[in-house]
Amino acid sequence: MFIQSKEKIHTLKYVLRGLYKSDSEIKEFLKTFHFSLNFIPCFSRWRFLYNLKKYKTLQLKHHISYVFAVRDRFCEFKGIKEKEGHPSFLIRIDDFPHWERTLEDFKRFHQVMEEFDIPYLLGVTPCLSLDRHNPFNTDFKKIDFREAEIIKHPLIEIAMHGFSHQTNNTKKNSEFTGLREKEVTEKIEKGLEIFSRFDIKPIAFIPPFDEIDMTSYKVLSRYFKIITGGPDSAKNIGYKLSPSFFKGAVYVPYYRPSGSIAFLKKFLKDTPIRREIILPIVIHWANESANRYKDLTELMRIIKSNTLRFKEIIV
Repeated sequence: MFIQSKEKIHTLKYVLRGLYKSDSEIKEFLKTFHFSLNFIPCFSRWRFLYNLKKYKTLQLKHHISYVFAVRDRFCEFKGIKEKEGHPSFLIRIDDFPHWERTLEDFKRFHQVMEEFDIPYLLGVTPCLSLDRHNPFNTDFKKIDFREAEIIKHPLIEIAMHGFSHQTNNTKKNSEFTGLREKEVTEKIEKGLEIFSRFDIKPIAFIPPFDEIDMTSYKVLSRYFKIITGGPDSAKNIGYKLSPSFFKGAVYVPYYRPSGSIAFLKKFLKDTPIRREIILPIVIHWANESANRYKDLTELMRIIKSNTLRFKEIIV
C-alpha cells in the first residue's frame, strides 16, 4: 500500500504541475479521487483500437484529455481556477550513433538544437548492430572517442539506447522483451562498461524499438532513474501517464503522433495546449535530414523556451 501511495503521489506531482503547493494537498486529494497511473484501463476497448493503424495517432490526445480531467478535478477540489500556461516539453532523441547516417550528419542536426538552445535526452547505443533486424548478426560497432566527445555537450543528457539495438527474435523487433533477468543484467553491465571508458554516465534507458516488458523493467530500474518507452511498451507495461513514477523509476513513455515531426507539428497546431503540463516527445534525428532539417527547425521554433531537462523530473 505504501509503494502504491508513493507512486500515485509522485505521479500526481507531474500531472498537477503548477497547481499544487505541497504534498499534503495531493494526499488529501487522493482521499476523495480515485486516481490511476493508467490513463487507459487494462481491459478497455481503447487498448485494442489504439493498436490499429487508423487510430494510433489518437493516443496522445487521449493521454492529454486524461491529464486535463485530473487537473480539473483538483481545481474543483481546491476551489481554484487554472491559469492559462504553456506545456513543458521533454525531448527524447533516438539512434546515436546511426547505422546509415554519419557523425557529420549528427553535427548538423545538433546545430539546429544548439541554435534554439534546446536540451534533449540522446539515446546512445554502446555496441551498435550493423544489421539490427537480424537476430543472428555478428557485426557490431562500438562507440568511439570522436562520437563520445561530440555528445559531451551541455545541452545533451545521455540515455543508454539498448546494448546493440539488435532484435532478439525473427517475428517481432525487440532487444529486451522475452529475456531473463540475468540476460538483461549482462547486456546493461556490458553497455555501462563501454560507456565508462569514456566517462559517460547515462541517466536514463531507452528500449530499442520501444519494446519492453516487466522483467526488463524490473532490472533496468536498478540501474537507471528514468526508463522511457512507447506505444509498443503499452501491451506489457500498460498505458501509463507520462511521466509517472512506477516501480522505483520515473517512466516516460511517448504516445503517437510523437515520433513524427510532421504529424506532431499538425497536432500542436490543431490542438493548442494552454496548460502547464509536461509533454514528452520523441524525434529520430536521422530522419530529419531529408529536407535539410526544415521541419525540425519549425518544430523547435514552436517549442523553444518551453523545455525541461530530464534530470529535472528525477524523484
